[in-house]
Amino acid sequence: MNDALGSVQSFEQFVLLSVAELSEDGETPAHSYDVTETAKARMDELDRPPFGGIERREVITALGNLTEANLLAKAETEDAVGKGRPAYELAVAADDVVALLSEDEDIGAYARSLDA
Repeated sequence: MNDALGSVQSFEQFVLLSVAELSEDGETPAHSYDVTETAKARMDELDRPPFGGIERREVITALGNLTEANLLAKAETEDAVGKGRPAYELAVAADDVVALLSEDEDIGAYARSLDA
């Protein structure tokens, strides 16, 4: 998992922590909208300037990259009208993600807040 985490960008790691937070709250599989809202709520936890804002399309791209890196698994869920919507859940243990990212210069404070 260290190699997979090292292969993704800091923003993607931040998105991964947002999915880990949703997972710990029992809210996964999560849709991109939920991940985006969780990430936006945690922007103050960054030890760096924000990533130029958190836009849903960027989160969707990050979720796809994290899935390709085998850090997330994609699931299909249905919305209120029965349409299939992609949703995401961790493919690795949340505790491992938090532990490995807790020392990161940029997003470590967010990871440590999840470990508390």
